[in-house]
Amino acid sequence: MKMSRHFFSPLVVVLSVLALSSEAGVAMAAGKAAKTQATVTKVVEINKQALADIQAGKFDSARDALWGAVAVLTDANMADHEIAARTHVHLAAVYMTGFNDKNKAIRQLVMALKINPNIKITPQVETPALDEAFDAARSQASLPPAARTSAAAGAPTGKAPAVPPAVQSSGTSAPLSSGSSAGATAGGGRRSGGSKKLADVEEPALPDKVPEPFYCPLPSEVPPKEDILVRCITQKQPKRSSATLFYRESGGEDFTPLPMTRSPQGWLAATVPAAAVTGNAFQYYLEAKVPGVKEPLTVGSADAPDLMPIVDGAAPMNNSALVLLLQGKDTVAKAAPVVDDQAPLEEINRQYQIDEELRKYHRRLPGSFFIALGGGMGVTYHGKVNPDSHEITQLDPNDIPANGGPHGPAVVITSGYSLASLFQLIFPEIGYQVTDKLAVSLQIRFQYTPTDSQGWNTSLTKATSPPTYALAFFPRVQYAFLTLGNFQSFASGVVGVGQRTFLGYVPKTCDPTNASIQCTTGTGHSDTISAGPVAAGAGVGVMYHLSRNVALWLEGRGMLSFAPYMVLAEVNGGVAFAYKFDFDRSAAPPPQETVGGWERPPEEREAPPADAPSE
Repeated sequence: MKMSRHFFSPLVVVLSVLALSSEAGVAMAAGKAAKTQATVTKVVEINKQALADIQAGKFDSARDALWGAVAVLTDANMADHEIAARTHVHLAAVYMTGFNDKNKAIRQLVMALKINPNIKITPQVETPALDEAFDAARSQASLPPAARTSAAAGAPTGKAPAVPPAVQSSGTSAPLSSGSSAGATAGGGRRSGGSKKLADVEEPALPDKVPEPFYCPLPSEVPPKEDILVRCITQKQPKRSSATLFYRESGGEDFTPLPMTRSPQGWLAATVPAAAVTGNAFQYYLEAKVPGVKEPLTVGSADAPDLMPIVDGAAPMNNSALVLLLQGKDTVAKAAPVVDDQAPLEEINRQYQIDEELRKYHRRLPGSFFIALGGGMGVTYHGKVNPDSHEITQLDPNDIPANGGPHGPAVVITSGYSLASLFQLIFPEIGYQVTDKLAVSLQIRFQYTPTDSQGWNTSLTKATSPPTYALAFFPRVQYAFLTLGNFQSFASGVVGVGQRTFLGYVPKTCDPTNASIQCTTGTGHSDTISAGPVAAGAGVGVMYHLSRNVALWLEGRGMLSFAPYMVLAEVNGGVAFAYKFDFDRSAAPPPQETVGGWERPPEEREAPPADAPSE
């Protein structure tokens, strides 16, 4: 059978629409990223100028400029960005140092800690009074007192600074998004030369008191291409618990599991090989299982891994570094005594660039529900079969059913190819993303095939009207086997049921209005042949994710029906919309107004605080 050009035209249209949609989605994502980067750059410059004004004693100018930065971030829906936290820290410095207003300083620090609990005071504005306000803010946020920098420790305070015990160590895993100035130097936070050497010692004993349910003391940065020693312990049943470290190499998609073993001192221990410590940041998360505890304890997750900056010149994470961390000292404190004035802001910019690289890969999140819509075309191959109209050929024109005479044989379509349909839809496909690669769904497939009734004469035949549509339900499994950025190739399998699972189209073969040509009954009009009621198939396809919620897809699929025997080959394409519902409603209630400070509820985040200067 010669394929009609009508089969290829809709397919070309579908592919063209997919291509244009993909290009439009990429352009939108790039435009949004560029706008966000422009906002970050603008606010970083405002903060730099504000720091200069603070050091010059121009506190009114610094305050107004920083409030302008808050307004810019609010308008850009970036009130929770890392640079917003740093801006609130600088506002606190203005209120404490320039106006001696401790309450307003605490208020600003609480806002900063709410965005990033690991943030530190920018070194060039740190004073004993601001340290005291910072401790008050951390207390309101239920956080331990902050470890002091060397500059602050040497400042005259009238009393010896408190040294936090090992059990209050803040040296636990510090994500890259903390924006901490620790370890940053001139030139954007990277040091020149090799990593700082720490002579290794024997593994330290477990702390007398474990400060967290799952405690893993780790530094805020590590050097490239050096082993990372990871030691963890659980509060409950530390001798019977088990844990696994998951890490992802730079540019990789999947996490590598690294089971942790029990060390001589009792730590859950693992060592990340130096070959995996490359790029700008080391990505990892940890899971611990405690006997009798239903849910595993975690540090980070596969969806939101912790990020550890990889910095030239950082100290290696070995037993000596572990000793420092247990004493409440980050290993980075030994690296460089001088911190550049702009280092925290440069570190934020560097962190943002790394995070932006990670945000480029915005595939559908595990746990998401999705709906897919699409359509396409196909062809069938079938064996010898009666058409669905079940017509009977009359041997004698006078031998009609009313006369009760014998009838001729039924019309039979010989084996061969036929067009599957003139129009088919997958509408809708409802599914659930089980893992990053595995998805399950229920596909509703509707096919419409109009018939040409020219030459139809039911008075001379026992013909019935041929079916013009097929409706079937297909449980479907999809598995991604190759991922390249936002592209995912996948394989799928389906099993469908319906009164008719799909149709084949049989075109008419002659013109009954032409008297010079003798037409056999049933050949002067189109007909259909149907498959089903059961069909199964498999396919391969590709998906391009415009965002975590929207993806374009294209799939080629083959299906086989069992009663009667028919084979379908088709190409479908469309768009899928996903959303991950947040079923966790156990979050803590918004903080209330307290004596000596105030913490805004989340729903008021975008409203300007009461102490914002009037225009």
